[in-house]
Amino acid sequence: MNKNEMSKTDLEILQRRLKERRLFFNMTYQDLADKTGISKSTLQRYETGGIKNLPYEKIFILSEALEVSPEYFTNLSKDYTGETAFEVKVIKNESRSQHLEHIKNFEERAIKYITPNLISQGYNIERHSHGSVGDIVAIKGKEIWHIDFLYTRDVSKYPTGMGMGRQQLLLRFGRLAVYDKPITKYSVVMENRLLAEQFIKFKPIHLDIETSIIILRGTDYEEFHFL
Repeated sequence: MNKNEMSKTDLEILQRRLKERRLFFNMTYQDLADKTGISKSTLQRYETGGIKNLPYEKIFILSEALEVSPEYFTNLSKDYTGETAFEVKVIKNESRSQHLEHIKNFEERAIKYITPNLISQGYNIERHSHGSVGDIVAIKGKEIWHIDFLYTRDVSKYPTGMGMGRQQLLLRFGRLAVYDKPITKYSVVMENRLLAEQFIKFKPIHLDIETSIIILRGTDYEEFHFL
């Protein structure tokens, strides 16, 4: 194999990430070609593996058009649906370990307050690993409800969290766009109402399933559907 070519695994990840982002924005190949100046046929070959490597200069063009950091297309081992390497760099007043502890506590609260309610409604609950579509999955008959946890920092102290939180939301929707297993509903759990009110406007137009944001409120929660 040519030394400039990617491994088969990396190539498959890159193809999937390109497709996820393009579908999230409901773009055709021609739409993305118009936005980047890269030909429709070349974009299609990037996404299908016809071209075995993505030229470095094209990474910046595509990342800007698809609203992600260039690292999204270069650090292929990183799970970008959780906290990102970029987000950790901008944390000023708390250590990485404290930040991860906040995420852990948030997820524990989400499980504690949401799952009993789902169980009482007759759902069977499955816990999935990070990087899956759905940190938990609630199943009842033909209903398959995937629920992801999205921790966001206090935007009054960390305004940059607003942008990174949006990126994480879009990345989750992109992953959902290429998910090839049955699903009837998808929700994201947050605890920052200010961000949720902004995120609820980002309707995932490429999805034909019910989608919502669940807000943790102390020991309770509230569900909002995308507009």
